[in-house]
Amino acid sequence: MTEEEIVTRLKEAAAAKKQADKDAAEAFADAVADALLAGVKPKTVASATGYSYETIRRIARARHIEPLREPTVTSRKKAQPGGDSPA
Repeated sequence: MTEEEIVTRLKEAAAAKKQADKDAAEAFADAVADALLAGVKPKTVASATGYSYETIRRIARARHIEPLREPTVTSRKKAQPGGDSPA
């Protein structure tokens, strides 16, 4: 095999790996979204997958999945203008 053929093969392998990683990430996000839409709690999804709660939350947000529960009183206050500043 010539060096040119080896480099071409390496480039093709790298491109294939990138595509496989992208496909796997998409399949994972689909599975997470399906679980959340079925009513599984994000904490349970995180525990089952070994990914952090934050990763699961980001997938949910990217898929426009609404939170499973209402915001707490504290988070509602923070969401209001001036709700985060001391009185």
